[in-house]
Amino acid sequence: MKQLYSILIILLFSSACYGQRDFSYMPSKRNFKMKYVNYDNKNRKTYTEVWQLAGKTIDKSGKIRYNIESEITTIKQNTFYQYFHFTSKDSNFYIGAERYLDPVKLDSYQKMVVKIDADSVVLPLKPQIGKMLPEASCQADILRGTGSVLMSMTVLLVNRKIDGIESIETPAGKFKCYKISSDKISYSGISRNKLKIVEWYAINVGLVRMEEYHKKGKLMTYKQIESIAEDFFIP
Repeated sequence: MKQLYSILIILLFSSACYGQRDFSYMPSKRNFKMKYVNYDNKNRKTYTEVWQLAGKTIDKSGKIRYNIESEITTIKQNTFYQYFHFTSKDSNFYIGAERYLDPVKLDSYQKMVVKIDADSVVLPLKPQIGKMLPEASCQADILRGTGSVLMSMTVLLVNRKIDGIESIETPAGKFKCYKISSDKISYSGISRNKLKIVEWYAINVGLVRMEEYHKKGKLMTYKQIESIAEDFFIP
């Protein structure tokens, strides 16, 4: 009987540990699939993006790395894939600044070599309202066959600030989010563009919604999460 009790305790403990979540801006510790849809200012879909956890590692320092596969489908039903990662350590979550590049524009150069050099965008796991956050940048160089640079695209994220806590509702549900605003300055060739970005992040979910505004305050595009599938069986 004592042996039976011991087995039950071990099984219950294992089940509890398996069901625990990481405290991060990711859905779960096992597997997940998240669908985002990007819209223009007239609520027309421009592309969909499905993120799936491709793997997760934890190093000796406790840093967690989430490897993500992203499937992007345009309104013309062209599909392409991108691969990136997020990391979580101590009280911060880190996103590569390359996530702020236009994925559809990058896809137009998919037959060429694209070299990306990006900072990590810091998201505190316990944000303080009104606090300014570190700036970040990303540069994508489109290379010719000779290795020389054909064109460069640069994104700067400046004036990043935690504005408050808000409830955001999408087709995926209602979420308590931290609202973060920033200025996005983009350079492509000789052109320069400045937009205001507002993002909402929820703990154990991640990005819930992102809006981009023209410098005069007009909404240009927005992206929101539309479905989440967690802990499904992977054959």
